[in-house]
Amino acid sequence: MDKQPGKINRREFLRVTGSAAISTTLAVSGVVSVAERVAGGDRDPIGTTDLDQYDFVMPRVKFVEQVMKGKSPGPDFWNVRPGGDANLLDEFSAVIRCKTKPIKGANNWEPQYAEPGQLNAVVTFDKLDDITKYPFLFMTGENFYTFTQNQKYNLREYITRGGFLLMDDCVVGNGGDFFYQSSYQLLEEVFGRGAVTRIPPEHEIFHNVYDLGDTGLPSLDYPKRRPPGSLPYMHGQNHGARGVFIDDRLATFLGSTDIHCGWCDRQGFEFGRPNYEKAIQMGINIIMYAISH
Repeated sequence: MDKQPGKINRREFLRVTGSAAISTTLAVSGVVSVAERVAGGDRDPIGTTDLDQYDFVMPRVKFVEQVMKGKSPGPDFWNVRPGGDANLLDEFSAVIRCKTKPIKGANNWEPQYAEPGQLNAVVTFDKLDDITKYPFLFMTGENFYTFTQNQKYNLREYITRGGFLLMDDCVVGNGGDFFYQSSYQLLEEVFGRGAVTRIPPEHEIFHNVYDLGDTGLPSLDYPKRRPPGSLPYMHGQNHGARGVFIDDRLATFLGSTDIHCGWCDRQGFEFGRPNYEKAIQMGINIIMYAISH
């Protein structure tokens, strides 16, 4: 498949096709491995990059969060809990049998904030060239935020050229869904009123690798911290899965149930092991959908 001008090149995504699932995905989508690309003479003139060395890289989006009146921002900023990213990438590489760029020194819930250079990539929407080399971006936080006009333009360009953005609200305890509200408003400003729609439970993103049944997006709570007879203590606020479609392609996934915190909980201390597994399965399904569409 020839590289289309102006489109994000997905060929740098994956070069090892070690499982039947990913082989089928790549065959259907026309993705060409890096090894095949280099053998064919399509060598990168500026040298080897992370996208040549690894099959999958998951950049975090860095953005400026706002201080809410009467309280300090946080505690969960854009770079919170890198152990969740590390666990997802570890589980993804084991299931799909591909080489992901590791996140070193992160273990489940620690550290609370990623140290400089710890995440496998960090981007902003300030420069279009910085983001279009990555077909998949991850963005999480707890607070309100806004984008500049330049950042909004770059977001639109990134998405319409074929990029995929996962946005996950990191609600702490009974806090508000401030990140979700800002993300919803941002997407509607960029793509038009009504652009953010419900992702139906029958959509393939809930069934492509793991079948998440009729519930779809996992909802995280604290089963071990609820006193007997009390109502479920939600960690996230479940508005259901939302997204922006470009034609038939789901291009953004916006959730408010805090699946990222679910990724952190490999030991099942907070949510229980079954909820960890569901959160990981949702993450793997999202990645696999993104790389094949």
